[in-house]
Amino acid sequence: MGRDKLKRHLQFKPLCRYFGAKGCESSDVIRLLHEEMEALYLMDTLGLYQADAAERMEVSRSTFARIIKSARQKVSMMLVSGANLVIEDEKEDYRVLVASMQRERVITGKPDAPFLLLFHVHEGEILEERVYENPAFSPQVRPGQVLPLLCNELQVNFFVADKIGSGLKSALLSKGVYALSTPYFTKQALFEMLTQ
Repeated sequence: MGRDKLKRHLQFKPLCRYFGAKGCESSDVIRLLHEEMEALYLMDTLGLYQADAAERMEVSRSTFARIIKSARQKVSMMLVSGANLVIEDEKEDYRVLVASMQRERVITGKPDAPFLLLFHVHEGEILEERVYENPAFSPQVRPGQVLPLLCNELQVNFFVADKIGSGLKSALLSKGVYALSTPYFTKQALFEMLTQ
């Protein structure tokens, strides 16, 4: 069983949290999670080995490997695309967008499902739930064209759908959004999904 993300040991506090390209203006924002900043600090600044860094963060080595990979991809995307980078100072606040076949309850569907359910979670509690009509629910629209922009606009950290292709995963990651494929998703999973 994985560890609860909210209980991970995070020591590093960044002095600056907002970064952007000086030579070009961009409205795109990539969000670097606090744990990702911690992983970069431990490995790339302090020069720790993965096993030692994982121990310091109190996570498994495989979880640390996933965190550092995501962090490096986000920083790379910021440099390549000229997007702005925001470091989230605490991990207790996140937003999850779920592709759903129904408006009233979560029935996980493909990325082009009719509805998108947004959950705002803070300190282990759901603060807000919203329902959106999915702009990708049209044969003329590809999910990779509209969902990453919507996730960026709604400040989403995680996008959940039944099946997510590699192209959409890459497009979401370019906006700092984790893509999670799972056929069965419940509100309880909001709190369990980050322990994988």
